[in-house]
Amino acid sequence: TVEMERQPKQRRSAVAGLALLSAAILAAVASARLASSAFLPGGSPAAASPAAPLPLGRWEIAGRLPSAAAASRPQQPSSSPSPASALAAGLAGLAVVALTAEAAGGSEGRAARAMRRIRLAGKEIPRNKAIAYGLICSIFGIGKPSAFKICQDAAVDPSKKAFELSEDEELRLVEEVGKWTLENPLRRMNKANCALLLDIKHRRGVRMSKGYPVNGQRTKTHKKTAQKLNPGRV
Repeated sequence: TVEMERQPKQRRSAVAGLALLSAAILAAVASARLASSAFLPGGSPAAASPAAPLPLGRWEIAGRLPSAAAASRPQQPSSSPSPASALAAGLAGLAVVALTAEAAGGSEGRAARAMRRIRLAGKEIPRNKAIAYGLICSIFGIGKPSAFKICQDAAVDPSKKAFELSEDEELRLVEEVGKWTLENPLRRMNKANCALLLDIKHRRGVRMSKGYPVNGQRTKTHKKTAQKLNPGRV
């Protein structure tokens, strides 16, 4: 089976991207409302409402200036934005929303692909290794020739990283690996073969039971070392 997992760091980055996207959407909506309020239904700009006079100064409050001087104080200019600036702000907000959504989607896709995990024969394949060497390192019973043979039969590039594989390539690898005897079934088979050699009193079986090497190595002077390196296999 193929499993995909996400780490807490990717979850935090996804939440941060969604928060940024929400803020950009709110800014675009506010800019659009501002742009729409800057025009009348007829299409002409809205008339500026009369601005309130500036607050009286310290001397006017105390009554030390004549009322004519107070009446001649300049009025506060209107702060309503122009229609062009409001429309430009709305378009800028929409552009920010589009760019933020694209960046969030792209980063989320890359993060999910980078954190993907592949399990073959009950073992997890390292995601940063080439798929051929990941099979060699992870699964008991697969060596270099068999790993490249599996990749060739599954039509998968053996130099591809595990997280770069497509879903079809993963399914083909699962199907090819399922044709081999690996992991615990292979261990049980090896142990049964050793027990059979001991039952028939074969020389290899006897030497396996004593912990000696069975491929013709000398044991006259290296017996103790051989027993340490080759514990009883039966």
